[in-house]
Formats: sequence, structure tokens, C-alpha cells
Amino acid sequence: MAENKKRIVCFGDSNTWGYDPVTGLRYDTDTRWPMRMQQLLGADYQVIEEGQNGRTIACEDPWEWGTKKGIDYILPMVESQSPFDLLIIMLGSNDLKKKFHLPAGDIAGSLQNMLMRVRGYLRYQCHNEAAKILIVSPVHMGDHIEKSPFSEFFEGKASVENSKRLAHWYRLVAEQFECEFLDASEVAEPGDFDSLHMAPEGHRALAEAMAEKVREILQS
Repeated sequence: MAENKKRIVCFGDSNTWGYDPVTGLRYDTDTRWPMRMQQLLGADYQVIEEGQNGRTIACEDPWEWGTKKGIDYILPMVESQSPFDLLIIMLGSNDLKKKFHLPAGDIAGSLQNMLMRVRGYLRYQCHNEAAKILIVSPVHMGDHIEKSPFSEFFEGKASVENSKRLAHWYRLVAEQFECEFLDASEVAEPGDFDSLHMAPEGHRALAEAMAEKVREILQS
């Protein structure tokens, strides 16, 4: 590994990119969780941000220029960022949109398909079978989603309940593929402004939990 640093790739959606729901811009490096995690982990680690607003696991969104489908992007991303020690995947919130009509179990099925591709690609194309994977179930949708600027894209309380079922299914998928698992909703929640994106305190809490989990994984 470069300079003997432990390299960590964070592959996610707007909550990994650092979307600020108040301004519509990006939180700075002292706020968004991957970079806060970098600060907590210190110089022996290198954190690589691979977040994208609107990214899904496997749903094609024709209103998003055909660029948001994570399952298509993850393999070239894995190759371009190799070698690395840990891949963190936190996706699924955008797959909850009503245009896709997917229950939590089917979203987890998409994650299964993604992991089947990634595992084989790491082994045979990147020669990095030792790389570990951390599956993160995203923060739950907030109870006030019906008042959110994004309310039109979701199905109100039904989407909230669906988001709460993701962790159960993701844990099963993580076990199936021998990945590590963390439920982000146990440590963080979305901000009140839109019930989807974390406020600075949510990023801070998630960064702390992630840093602890990363040390546990990579120092074991």
C-alpha cells in the first residue's frame, strides 16, 4: 500500500458526498463524515471519498442522466482506486424513491448483486482478494418526510418504514458475503430540514462510529 497507509474507499450517495440540505452545496472537509473520519484516524490512514448525489444501488433513473447507477460505476471505481484495504458501501436511500417501488428486501437483493460483482472483480481483476468490505445500512428517513422539499419523491410514512427495514436485510447480506456491518441509524439521523440528509452533528456522530469500526476491522 502507498506509503504504508491503510487506504479506505467510501462509496455512497449524497450523505457520503456531504450534501448540505440548507444550502444545496457541499459541506466542507471539517464537516462531512469521511473527512472527519480521516482526522480521527490520523496519518496512518488515507480516506478516499467516492460519494455522488442521487446514486442508487442498481436502479436506472432516466431523470438523472443515466449516471447514478452504482452497480455500473463501482467496478471501474474499484479498479481505479486499487489497491485499498477497505471498501465502505453506504447506499440504498435513493432506491427507496416511489418511482422504483422497491421493498427493503429487493433493495438488499440489489446489494447482493453488487457484492457478487465486486468480490470477483477484486480477486481476479485487481488481485486484491484481501480487501475487506464494510456494508453500512443508511440512516433512516425522518418522520417528517412529508414536509420535506423532497417529499414528492417518496411515499411518506411508507417510505420511512421501508427505510427502517433495510438494516435487517443488509445485515443478512453482509453475513452472506462475509462483510463487516454497521447500522448508521444506531448512531446518526437525518436533519430536520429535509428528513433525508444529515446535519453537521449527524456527520460528526457517524464519523466517530465509523472511525471506531475501521480501527476494529483493520487492526484485527
